[in-house]
Amino acid sequence: MEGLQATAASLSVYEVVEALDRHGREEGELLERYRRFVDESESPAARYLVRLILEDEERHHRVLEDLANTIAWGFVKGTPEQVVPHFATKSGGNETLRSETQALLGHELRDRTQLRKLRRRLRTYGDVAMWELLIDLMRLDTDKHIRILRLILSNGTSPGRLDRMLHRLRWHRA
Repeated sequence: MEGLQATAASLSVYEVVEALDRHGREEGELLERYRRFVDESESPAARYLVRLILEDEERHHRVLEDLANTIAWGFVKGTPEQVVPHFATKSGGNETLRSETQALLGHELRDRTQLRKLRRRLRTYGDVAMWELLIDLMRLDTDKHIRILRLILSNGTSPGRLDRMLHRLRWHRA
């Protein structure tokens, strides 16, 4: 709220920040419920799985706060709150960043394939639904990592150029 007042934010900005704040409060209540579930559940398997959810929900809560602060302060330099950093549209040709991002993206693409194969191999162990679920969750995380790395690569690059670059990367790595 302080950021909204300091920047004389418009009504639409205020409404977006209020929606993020309301969702964040609801997430906070949900976090407490998940924590209680972990503490009170008699099932070790359920506790294990709910801890995974809890870790995600804690990150979601933090991201909501960061987004609300970013929008409330309107990208004012030196804001007192934690904000989502501005992603410049031009990276200035940082070849080290591009090279490392491409290498990591190649790893994540291979990891996605390996996880798919690993999941099929687990079926030979019989009823392993929880193991398959864990591999599926890892695949979802890998897809998320790929999206993040592609965003970093696209920084200052048109989508068509990025697609051509990724196509060349796949051919060189194959």
